[in-house]
Amino acid sequence: MTKPKRIFVLGHMGAGKFIFTESLAKKLGWQIVDANPSIERYIGRQTQDILGKEGEAAFNRSQADIISHYADKENVVVLLEECVVSSEQCRKLLSSEFVVYLQVSISTQLGRMKNGRIPSLPVDDMKKFLEKQHQERDAFYEEVATLTVESVGYSDQESEINKIIDADVNKVIKSMGSSANN
Repeated sequence: MTKPKRIFVLGHMGAGKFIFTESLAKKLGWQIVDANPSIERYIGRQTQDILGKEGEAAFNRSQADIISHYADKENVVVLLEECVVSSEQCRKLLSSEFVVYLQVSISTQLGRMKNGRIPSLPVDDMKKFLEKQHQERDAFYEEVATLTVESVGYSDQESEINKIIDADVNKVIKSMGSSANN
């Protein structure tokens, strides 16, 4: 495998995708592309529940267009919407790309939400909501991932957050270096 020319980042809400993507792009000297509108996070419903079946299909086509557009670019780190893996077309497009899956446990997600790391969702049972997302998406994330980075820990302290992110970014940088040697 040659060194990747671009990186796609995905994972569940609360995985730290934005700060991770921002840090990774900065360390590589690459452009960051935030293609994550986070509609599920802010509304607290699955994409299909928000947009309906036809709306979800249109949204997935838009996500596929984004992936296709950036698949021709170099030196970009693209942050994708959480639900992107629900689309077979998007998974197919991602299968030939360097994809980082920021894996996060439900307990870490809940801890990060408690500490104000992401906005609270208007749902009655957050744990149940997150469990459903994991059940529906984890296998898809793993299917398209070139590299899985377990995103662990949470803190209110910026210095601690930076340590967590730096460790995760360094795992990707190390993987990229070894992939260039394969």
